[in-house]
Amino acid sequence: MRFPFYRSHCAELTLSIMSCLHPFDPKTWPFNITDLPPGAYLVGGAVRDGLLNRQKNHWDLDMILPTDVIPLARGLAQKYQTGLVILDAERRIARLVFPRLTLDLCQMQGEDITADLSQRDFTINAIAWDCHSHELYDPHHGRQDLETQTIRMVLFENLRADPLRLLRAYRLAAQLGFTIELPTRQAIQYLAALIIHIAPERVQNELALLLDSHPCSPYLIQGWQDGVLTPWFPEIQPHWMHLCHRWDHFLATYPQLTPYLQRQIRPGRSVLNTLKLRCLLPENYQPAQHPLTRLRYSRSEMQYMEKLILLWPILQSLLSVSEPPIPAQFDLFQQAGSVFPGLVAMALVHDYPWSVVAPWLARYENPDDPVAHALPLVTGHDLMAHLGMTPGPQVGELLHRLALAHAQGEVKTPTAALERAAALCTEMNGRWD
Repeated sequence: MRFPFYRSHCAELTLSIMSCLHPFDPKTWPFNITDLPPGAYLVGGAVRDGLLNRQKNHWDLDMILPTDVIPLARGLAQKYQTGLVILDAERRIARLVFPRLTLDLCQMQGEDITADLSQRDFTINAIAWDCHSHELYDPHHGRQDLETQTIRMVLFENLRADPLRLLRAYRLAAQLGFTIELPTRQAIQYLAALIIHIAPERVQNELALLLDSHPCSPYLIQGWQDGVLTPWFPEIQPHWMHLCHRWDHFLATYPQLTPYLQRQIRPGRSVLNTLKLRCLLPENYQPAQHPLTRLRYSRSEMQYMEKLILLWPILQSLLSVSEPPIPAQFDLFQQAGSVFPGLVAMALVHDYPWSVVAPWLARYENPDDPVAHALPLVTGHDLMAHLGMTPGPQVGELLHRLALAHAQGEVKTPTAALERAAALCTEMNGRWD
């Protein structure tokens, strides 16, 4: 069947041809269609998203070829001066990286396109588009499932062959707003324990895509109920899972926090993503550390999560009193650092009113606030010159105590700070001796 592909329209002089890229329009690709041999098919997510007319800033084109892809990929990389990665030499899979487009070339699995598509995960991903004839091949009725917004497995055995597909069902449902059909959910429930055998990096990446979806909570909760999350997160607390839906519209409700929650803890991982991840972990950090370590989260993500979990009870206790002690506030701000806006967001998710939380955020946002930011009035060099000290931990402790004294209003000038430092130094010398 001939398929009339969708051609996107761009404003003149404002968008380049790359911004008009569409998977069913080879004229918009950064390589020539004649570079591909007969029998080349576009498959997977690009076909699905093209049929849905989804707009994307970056496209991933997956193509299957009847010939050896490695020599072809090397030739394309040389011709277009682009990056080349051999993803799987044995299975003959290569990746070319263009601006705003990634092209994966794969060897056809099976004797023809129908056999190849029969090995895929879900029907909406089992549609192929002939790059030369522009014909669609849809042996598993994926287009019908696109119309009914349904996630349906191709075969039970395909899910067993790669259990990451169990989690992918919920990620796709979240990204597309689709429903997982009942027999597929039942198959996922039956196979759920197998996901523990998947490489942790793959699970972590799939989960991050799910957490970045909007909304994600209905699908995250459904995945938890169906047992897909439990193998990697065995101590999920219902209390936290019942709160996770509040993150779905959090940025729209509290736009003041958007710059903080969209900050990247690591490339591709936002603060908001990490706050949602917290819903899968137990109350205390020690047991929470185990799944994070197993899934090989980055050091920066684990440090952020450690502060988030350890400092949350402290903030709760301070929010419960009308006039929390300045030293306690000061210590919390110093320990939290850049994590503090995340703690504020958690307080709002836990139903603390904005009127209670806003003054804390205002302090954090004011660089001249001595309670939120250590402002000791003098530097370490000043202390060493005035008191005859040498570099060491005593200098750091003095600066901390002077910053606290400034926060409490006990010292207000550099001269007063140096006088206080002299007295503190005498006291500390006795202790350090």
